[in-house]
Amino acid sequence: MKEQEIIRVYNRWTGEGALFNSFRLKKPVMDRGSAKKILRELLRDDTMCDFCMPELYTPEDDFGRVRGRHSITASNIAKYDAWSGLLIFRKHNPLDFSFEELSDYLSTASKWFKMAEKSSGFRFPFIVWNCMPRAGASQIHGHMQLLLGERPYGKVSFLEEVSRRYLETYGSSYHDDVFRVHSAIGLGAEYGGVSVYASITPVKEREINITFKSEFDRDSELQRCLFKILRCLIDEAGVHSFNLSMHPFNRDVNIPGIIRIVDRGNIASKSSDIGGMELFGSAVIGSDPYIIFDRIKGVLDA
Repeated sequence: MKEQEIIRVYNRWTGEGALFNSFRLKKPVMDRGSAKKILRELLRDDTMCDFCMPELYTPEDDFGRVRGRHSITASNIAKYDAWSGLLIFRKHNPLDFSFEELSDYLSTASKWFKMAEKSSGFRFPFIVWNCMPRAGASQIHGHMQLLLGERPYGKVSFLEEVSRRYLETYGSSYHDDVFRVHSAIGLGAEYGGVSVYASITPVKEREINITFKSEFDRDSELQRCLFKILRCLIDEAGVHSFNLSMHPFNRDVNIPGIIRIVDRGNIASKSSDIGGMELFGSAVIGSDPYIIFDRIKGVLDA
């Protein structure tokens, strides 16, 4: 306890920062039992689940529903934005998906965006996957949020402004240079046109970033990387609750497509993984990014 090592990392361009201290993983916490037991209880009863029968118990958009082999869309009854839809998985268990199913989710989402753009004229898509209640999901049943904005959302706009100023200052791409830094310290690797790295300024535990410059529903390399990373987190790292966001590549915005994934912690824990420091100071991180990146690199290289 007297020799705790704390590492502070700060991004001067985005203002993002993180305080790393692995000792925080050893602090005592109140829990509700084993994670496996809690997971079984969460997934056990789907008899009262509206999303298991979406065509009966969820509304549809003005242009109707988009139906995939493994997913279907609905209109979000409590909207984030004017164009706010749901992509509902056919399977109740959000952690149980194959490559074919994940590919279908992305394909169905892409079709929804195209129909919503045609109806609205909006052209800035955003995808959010809150997996399990600990990550903010109101339903256990697997689903994603589909958002189409009139303009880029706030953090995307800020990142675009950072990229513009960085280019003017240094004459190079901010995102390419961030990836080069992570690669140089052993936390980044490239697969085809897809760049993967474990962030050194994560917003929460085990943040993985994927950047790409292609159509997300057609790029098999991107889809395969995303699938392997998610399965590694779930099957090997024991991640049962996570947040995923995707800003699809958009030529109207001068940044690449970006996927960010963070672990939201032990589902059996009674305490929140976010407190005052995360809201008003810097992210406080207990996990070592090298450990999770070594695992992910292992499955991507296989």
